[in-house]
Amino acid sequence: MKEESRKKTNTALFILIATILNVVLMIGFMIVGFVLLGKFGDPESNLNTLWLFMIFAGSVALSWLIYNRLIKWYTRRVDMEKNFAPVFAPRKNRPRKNDAGKKETGKNVKE
Repeated sequence: MKEESRKKTNTALFILIATILNVVLMIGFMIVGFVLLGKFGDPESNLNTLWLFMIFAGSVALSWLIYNRLIKWYTRRVDMEKNFAPVFAPRKNRPRKNDAGKKETGKNVKE
């Protein structure tokens, strides 16, 4: 029981730290973009709205790319199953309803 509690704590801390890192990266890229726009942009231009959108989209994309690479590196370095609890429980093989409202078992069933 103590092992499972440790795994859940590790998982919660990992998700919290990874989320904070992702947000800090995104804000950092946005600040850099705003500084560059202020330095090189024309205040009288009609394209400033477009530049602001591109800075936002670019900062989201760059932070996601770096976050994704860091997580892949970390998962190669650390045994995830040993140190972390699964975030989502595996699905049970429960019956599904098809389009006609009849239950299926997940296999090809002919009636």
